[in-house]
Amino acid sequence: MTSNEQALLAQMQDMGYSQGLCVTALHILSQSKQAVSDMLAYIYDEQPSEEEFIAEIARICDSNGISPQISDL
Repeated sequence: MTSNEQALLAQMQDMGYSQGLCVTALHILSQSKQAVSDMLAYIYDEQPSEEEFIAEIARICDSNGISPQISDL
């Protein structure tokens, strides 16, 4: 796990996000270093709810060409 992924996980846990969301978000976002950086900046700046966080993951996946499929979990 990269340092940005570790920072993102720590921030998600500090905000009280569910373990399932944390694991799923990292699995999806780790496909792109830029996506992890974008989400880390977003979570620090916006302090989003879980629902807002999920919507932002979808937006970031779309803009970075990331497939949100998690079938190999």
